[in-house]
Formats: sequence, C-alpha cells, structure tokens
Amino acid sequence: MPQSISFIGLGIMGQPMALNLVKAGFPVTVFNRTRRKAEPLERAGARVASSPAEVARDADVIISIVSDTAAMEEVVCGKDGILEAIRSGAVLIDSSTISPTVSRRLACQLAAKGASMLDAPVTGSKHGAEKGELTFMIGGEREVMERVLPVLKVLGKRHIYCGEHGLGLAAKLAMNCILATTVEIFSEGFVLATKAGVPPETLLEIMQSSLARAAIVDFKAPFVFKGDFTPYFPLKLMHKDLELAMEAAYAQNVPMPATAAVKEVYAGAKAQGQGDRDYAAVITFLEELAGIQVRVAPAP
Repeated sequence: MPQSISFIGLGIMGQPMALNLVKAGFPVTVFNRTRRKAEPLERAGARVASSPAEVARDADVIISIVSDTAAMEEVVCGKDGILEAIRSGAVLIDSSTISPTVSRRLACQLAAKGASMLDAPVTGSKHGAEKGELTFMIGGEREVMERVLPVLKVLGKRHIYCGEHGLGLAAKLAMNCILATTVEIFSEGFVLATKAGVPPETLLEIMQSSLARAAIVDFKAPFVFKGDFTPYFPLKLMHKDLELAMEAAYAQNVPMPATAAVKEVYAGAKAQGQGDRDYAAVITFLEELAGIQVRVAPAP
C-alpha cells in the first residue's frame, strides 16, 4: 500500500472516488478549490490541503479529476501547483477528460521532475464512482500503471491499457462521441414518436425487442420519462468533451459530420440553461422546438 495518496477535485465523480480510498484504509490528503466540498472527506478521516503543491509534497500517488483542460493546467503548472512540489518517483493519475495534446505536455513536464503521469479518464458516471466500479482507460507507461494498480482497483473494476501518453484520453473522447450521439438520436426518435401519438413506453418496448437496443438508452429512458435530469454526468461536460473530440478530429484530418451536428444540439441545450443537468437533458432542447414532452405518467 502506498505511504500517501492525494486527491484533487471533489466534484460529482471525485468525492465518492476519494471517499472509497479513505474507506479502503489509505492515508488520503485532498484538495478542492471550493473547500466546502472537502468537508465530507475531512469528516471521514482525510486531511485537507490548501493547495495542489501541499497535496503533492509528500504523496506517492496523486489522483486528479477536474473539470477541463484549463483547470488541469492550473493544478499542475499554476502558482502553488503540483510541479512546485512533486517528488521524484511519484505518480500523477489524471482522470480528468482534457486535451490529449496538453496531457502529453504535462507528462513531459512531470518527467523532468522525475515523476510519472498516466492519463486515466473513467466511464461509469456517479453511480460507478460510488460503488468503486469505474472503468479506466489508461495511457502512459504500462509499468507505471502496474505499479499503481492497487490504488486503481479500489476505484474501478476494469483498467484498460490503451497505449502511450494521450491514448487513454483518445479512447475516452471517442467513447463519449458514441454515447452523446446515441442519447441525442434517441431523443430525436422519441420526440418524433411522441408528437405522432406513440406512447414513449411503447417505443422503448419496441427498441428493447430490436437491434436498436442500447444499454445507455435502457438506463437513461426511465429518468427522461420522469423528467428527472439529476446529473450523473453534466451536460456542460459532455458538450466540452464533444468540442475536444472535434479538435482532435480536425488535427488528425478525421471527418466527423454526425458528431459536429450533435455537438451543436448540446450547445443549444446548454444555452437554454441545461448545462448543470444530466446530459440526457439534451432532449429538452428538441422538446421545446417540437412543442411536446416525452414523459410517462406515474402508475396510479
């Protein structure tokens, strides 16, 4: 067991991940820009630091999961950042979804300090984080991944090695394109059917009996039918990931016409004020335009 683990970023995903490490008996130090979010971890036994540098100073393993590329650059390179204090031999596991190009640059900067970095974004949403059942997509040196597996196994059930630095992020962005597009086209189909008079639960039954069945639709549909958009993964973050995917596609000369169109639907929902709700709330943008809601009345 590593002597010391530090955790940066205590949002929807980070807070339950850090709590699982505390419950597993690891000595954990945490940092979050809004200190209030660290209070549940402090009550559970974690130490609260005042900066990323303080978090990094004595850590064997640092885990970060922050909102975007700019936030990660600030955590590593900013004033009182990780680079100021990280020890030689330490490992930074970044589970944020950020630019693969920037992630590779940060890995080089950390290597100059004798430290290692893995890009290790996750899938499984809030539910998986709470249960310790996340799937990690990992880029970096395989030997480093093997070294920190005892930590990763507390947080997730699958740890998939994708290759060199940046490829964990490349896999995550590709996967989120598929998820976002599936949820958006599900929304289009259900809005169309509902407007025509087909009950939403009837269309879902048809889908579940056909090759169109998708696990993400099985999971999201009951929440949509209730109008419950409590965030498992916020819409604004899915929109951010689609933008990152399009940047990567442009850099690699990969055409992504469907993703480009879907990104603008998420942008429309975000502009309507849906950004902090679950990304399934993309349906509300289409509902408003169509003048119909895809809802199912609760059973009497």
